[in-house]
Amino acid sequence: MEIKYKLYPYPVLSSYSDDYTAGSFDVSIDVVRDGYDLRVNFLTMLNCDSLQDCISQGTAKFVYHLECAQTGFRTVVQTDKVNHVYTLSNKVVNGKLQICSFIVATDDLKGYASSDFHEDYQGGTFDIEAGCVLAVGKMVKVDISKDTDDLANTPSIFNIIKNSDESCKQMLVDMSQRKIIIKLPLSDFYSYKVLSSTPSTFSILNSLTVLPALVYVLEELKGLSIQDRSESSDTLWYKVLSNTLLTQFDCNIESEEFNNQNCLVLAQKLINNPVADSFTFLTSSFGVAGGDEL
Repeated sequence: MEIKYKLYPYPVLSSYSDDYTAGSFDVSIDVVRDGYDLRVNFLTMLNCDSLQDCISQGTAKFVYHLECAQTGFRTVVQTDKVNHVYTLSNKVVNGKLQICSFIVATDDLKGYASSDFHEDYQGGTFDIEAGCVLAVGKMVKVDISKDTDDLANTPSIFNIIKNSDESCKQMLVDMSQRKIIIKLPLSDFYSYKVLSSTPSTFSILNSLTVLPALVYVLEELKGLSIQDRSESSDTLWYKVLSNTLLTQFDCNIESEEFNNQNCLVLAQKLINNPVADSFTFLTSSFGVAGGDEL
């Protein structure tokens, strides 16, 4: 969404108009990585008593419009706080993320006036409907680059194969190879192959295979001394896993602090929370409303 220079039938506070001779509205926007997600920090600087009164009285809010043209993502964030944090899933954005800032009326304003109006408007009042823009801030463009070694990309460090031992009916994990080998019983493997041809099932398949395998590997590493962990450093899976933990989650696999990690929680974060996506897919597929308390 590009902010266009626009004329309104009432005064609007902006950098490109003189509707207000005094006052200012600006927003500092900082986007930082939070694992695979993005944390957008908003800090609003509003110098206008009349608009500040609207915010305090609940008749207006700070509104941030986020849009990514490449993915088609679009959302609106509303708040009455000058400091606000919004967590954005890395799955929904790629390339350029545009963020526009506004103050918007949330209730009808009857007889709105401001001492900061231009002299042409002094002494006048305006009836402004809910949803109308009261102030326009700057637009910020953020470059969103994605890590090609994202562990949610299953082929990166996992290899799912059939177990040649037909007597084994359980999934097994082998972490002694270049990649982490997930061995499935024969019938499960062929079921996996059929389902993996449908992209919408990926989150379910990852929940059934990759997630428990990753929990197993993390628990095994926790049980080793730091020196013994580094003995796997020549394998692809260890390089990718340790690099992702360090760069995305500030977690050093070769430190004592790693022993305090909850492996189940960490594994879900590493592969972009497939359990949540699985429940979303299943509830939508079967027409069931999710989120209700039993």
